[in-house]
Amino acid sequence: MLWSRIKAPPLTIDRIERRAMRAGRQLELSPLLLRLVEHLAERPGHVVTRTELKRVLWPYAERIDTERRLNTAMRALRVALGDDADAPRYIETVRSHGYRWVNHGNRRSLTVAITFAMVAISSLAISPRPATATPDLGALLKAQSAMEQWRLVPTEVAASRASALLSQADSQDAAAPSLLTMRAELELGSEWRWLDAERDYQRALDRDPGNADARIGLAWLRVNQGRREEALALVRDMLSNGIVAGDRRASLGWLLIRAGRPDFAVATCGNDEGASINDLSCSHEAFAALGRYADAKEAALRLMQRVPATPAAIEQVRAKEPRQAYQTFLTWRAHNFLPANASWFQKAQVLADAGDTQSALKALQQSIARREPTAVKIRSTPGFAAMRGNPSFDQLSKAVGA
Repeated sequence: MLWSRIKAPPLTIDRIERRAMRAGRQLELSPLLLRLVEHLAERPGHVVTRTELKRVLWPYAERIDTERRLNTAMRALRVALGDDADAPRYIETVRSHGYRWVNHGNRRSLTVAITFAMVAISSLAISPRPATATPDLGALLKAQSAMEQWRLVPTEVAASRASALLSQADSQDAAAPSLLTMRAELELGSEWRWLDAERDYQRALDRDPGNADARIGLAWLRVNQGRREEALALVRDMLSNGIVAGDRRASLGWLLIRAGRPDFAVATCGNDEGASINDLSCSHEAFAALGRYADAKEAALRLMQRVPATPAAIEQVRAKEPRQAYQTFLTWRAHNFLPANASWFQKAQVLADAGDTQSALKALQQSIARREPTAVKIRSTPGFAAMRGNPSFDQLSKAVGA
């Protein structure tokens, strides 16, 4: 049965046995990574958008931001394949769109690969680089998987496992930017070690100035410390140099809001028909921060339709004048929007936005007692402004080290 196999040289994917082979050897891929490579390889030479991939991999994650999950999965797949994002043999990144499986039957792709190899060899001949340890790809893949598990369920056990696996991968190449970036994220999110995290983010950038994950991580760290201008400098640099593609626009938009520049965020967050839930959430926050309540209302209504909210709830917002409509939306959001497994910090944010500061403060206390990674954003969250000066809030902020 021809349909049961996908031949995408040098890979062969068996749909029935659920495995991928290269040169007669089976690749160790998780079910998620197998679905990802299968979807890319079955249409070589064609661009597959990030939106399409997210729908294939997480069809029921409507309310969850899957941007980082896809980034992690793509990195893990490239590690498993031994691929390089800068000189791809298998998966090309198509900036601001998605990814493309390299068609090895295409003469142009072959010519480009040969040319790149010749340039690389010439460069080595002119200026030989010192030998460095080759990272253990299996160890790196396990560390990435453990980090993803910690992000999904940030328990002390998950953090300890991720730390141990990062240490194993570190023994192969402690200066790898990807390892330094993951280490920094774990240091900050699980132990609130701000100085150590900043040091490792900076080391990653020293090694690879174009590393978008390290740049965004460092910018978030600085904005959460109140170092707005330094964070904005990193954001401006990323945008002006095209280091960050459009798929990270919501993350940048949220950062810009926290840095006090909702005007920049409006131009960054998505607000069109194809915008994600996270894009629309970013947009309505940015518009409201600028006092553009008519635009905030429209973004809020679009979000309610996407969730979806009940027709009665949508009509209640639609029928009111913009500012009152937006406040009605915030009240609805505080009680209906978040999934059951939302973090306490997320609950605190929506409660604070709705004006319920006492409930928000109680949620924050739970967040910090459980050492949630998102608690590091306590100082930069605009909705918490009304609680600043409250002794209980100030004590919580101090506990995080912000």
